[in-house]
Amino acid sequence: MTAALHNYHARMQRVLDYIERHLDGDLDLDTVSGVAAFSKFHFHRQFSATFGVSVHSYIQLIRMKRASHQLAYTDAQSVTDIAMDAGYDAPDAFARAFRQRFGQSPSGFRKSPDWELWHAALGPLDKARSKLMQTTFYP
Repeated sequence: MTAALHNYHARMQRVLDYIERHLDGDLDLDTVSGVAAFSKFHFHRQFSATFGVSVHSYIQLIRMKRASHQLAYTDAQSVTDIAMDAGYDAPDAFARAFRQRFGQSPSGFRKSPDWELWHAALGPLDKARSKLMQTTFYP
């Protein structure tokens, strides 16, 4: 891997790590492109080309993944609170998006999660993350 390519991958990895650490923060295009040290227009194109999903879609997927874990493993937190944590202004908008993504309502998922559908729905996220993993070791 050339030094330039390694640097480029390091910048994109920095963005993915930043997104995961700041899910509750403002993850607008200006912020995440600044983490990569790219112009927002160049960053948007390169992120989509590199990962096969827009940065906005990636952030939504990460937040939905977290929300699904909260539903499955945290009974004390209400569906409304989880919806707000996922960045939705209204529980019904979250419920529609959740059902569209995972094939179950949030409350249905909480009662009996369909992990097979869940894994399939998060395929784009796993695919995006694996794009930066080396397949060849360089000492």
